[in-house]
Amino acid sequence: MADEPVTYHVVLLTTRHSISGELLFRDQRLSDFLNDRRETIISLRDATVARLDEPTKTLQKNLAAVVPKVSVVVAFEPPQTAIPPAKRFYGYVKKEAHEVFLVMDGMEVRGTLHTTGDLDLRRVLTATTDSFLPITRAIVTLEANARFVIEQDAIMVNANRIRYIGKTTGAGT
Repeated sequence: MADEPVTYHVVLLTTRHSISGELLFRDQRLSDFLNDRRETIISLRDATVARLDEPTKTLQKNLAAVVPKVSVVVAFEPPQTAIPPAKRFYGYVKKEAHEVFLVMDGMEVRGTLHTTGDLDLRRVLTATTDSFLPITRAIVTLEANARFVIEQDAIMVNANRIRYIGKTTGAGT
């Protein structure tokens, strides 16, 4: 049963669009999939596209679609009924929590970045081996529609799309 694929609903934010759909995972988490360099595209089933300036207005629906990973700014799994895989590829490493503010293509993100040891902002952007970094307790504000705020327990941000990152001391500071 562990090799049975599990369907997850995901939301992908690009600089101008919100794309949602279903992904099939087999013993993998979203973070593992996004950081897997062997796969450069995301294949979605039951895909829906909307513009970020009108995120509730559907532009297009397709039974199947693909999105290049490099075009994704933020990715997350909204609350769902699927059970995440218990198996992790890597062992757990204790990490320090740091409140951060990020400016990315078309959006700003506030949340918690977890690092091993002290926060080294240069290392976050230059020495990370992962393309996508997890941010927990995330609040995403869209440039195209600042009234539409996304709050998620965890998101994945494309490290190559970060234009500014700074440590904060709390909300709005």
